Amino acid sequence: TLFRSRLLKEKNLLLRCYTQNIDTLERVAGLTEEDLVEAHGTFFTSHCVSILCKKEYTLSWMKEKIFSDLTPKCDKCNSLVKPDIVFFGESLPSRFFTAVKSDFPTVDLLIIMGTSLQVQPFASLVNKVNTNTPRLLINKEKTGEGESFMGMLGFGGGMDFDSEKAYRDVAWLGSCDEGCLALAELLGWKKELEQLVQQEHTAIDAKSDADGPTAGACTPVMEESSNSMGKSTQKMKNPRNDGSPVKEKTKQVLEETNTTNMEGSRRKEE
Repeated sequence: TLFRSRLLKEKNLLLRCYTQNIDTLERVAGLTEEDLVEAHGTFFTSHCVSILCKKEYTLSWMKEKIFSDLTPKCDKCNSLVKPDIVFFGESLPSRFFTAVKSDFPTVDLLIIMGTSLQVQPFASLVNKVNTNTPRLLINKEKTGEGESFMGMLGFGGGMDFDSEKAYRDVAWLGSCDEGCLALAELLGWKKELEQLVQQEHTAIDAKSDADGPTAGACTPVMEESSNSMGKSTQKMKNPRNDGSPVKEKTKQVLEETNTTNMEGSRRKEE
């Protein structure tokens, strides 16, 4: 699914990929920071929480601390270091708001995949494009359909797949992987997409083998992206109010992502 965005990029057709994933899956698929708007933040970088310091740390640095059962402390000021993910009650990254203003008025086609369109303000993005812009939903069920109440609140009128007034919204129902392959086949790109997936999976497996047993923690199998996103987002959006340190929350998410990776690999082999 995520390699579909990579292929669009290689064909110079991708304006931006907006994601709620926090586990760097899109970066693993080959998208750059410029290609992405990571609405709920990312594990790719971490920062010291001190407003006087704010030193940046890498993903490998954070992984080493977490899997060594060490509290991530800044080596400059000794304050805590937190992954650049959005916890419940925190503001979304400023890049989200600035990019929405510049990107959505220029969109030729909006593709929405693997989402319930329930979490605001991300869910309202479908209404930010011009009224004549086609919108394609690739999902297991229809979602984001019009609600007058939400329209009154300024979130737009939603999507319209079936009414007599429907004119631009299309829903392809099924798994995101199957939907992306179907779209690629219609465009004459199916073979290219399959070759890209195989090539990148081979590279990911080789890197995981070289880096050791914890390498897969932030490089989950691509076809597990939807499950990984759901688990990770739920964990970070609903932390227990029990005084547990950031370290424990971060470790739980990384371990869950690693488990998803191993389960996905077993299914792939079967």
